[in-house]
Amino acid sequence: MFTKVLMALYPFITFIALVFIFKFFRLRRLTNRKLKIPDVLTLFLILGIHLFSKNITSISILPYYILIISGLALTLLLLDLFYYKRFTYRRFLKLWWRLTFIITLIIYIVLTVMIFV
Repeated sequence: MFTKVLMALYPFITFIALVFIFKFFRLRRLTNRKLKIPDVLTLFLILGIHLFSKNITSISILPYYILIISGLALTLLLLDLFYYKRFTYRRFLKLWWRLTFIITLIIYIVLTVMIFV
């Protein structure tokens, strides 16, 4: 039961911890306001998905997650090339990483709901 509660509270705990870390070390100011909390939170959510899926189901869903994220990168690359006829590395990486955060958060929430149901 403790694992399930920890799994549900893990994103909130890491978000609050990152807010304090960003404020204490002034990371936004050091990176010229380019680094944001969701950019770092994505890494912690990926770690949480791996640990909790391995703990609950005895297999890791990390390979499937990497497959989804790779498909997202290929789709974004093709859309970039078809619509804009050029590839901008910075814009691609920024869009891909922000969409990765959204997909990671959705997968984490679905995994948490499946555990409680």
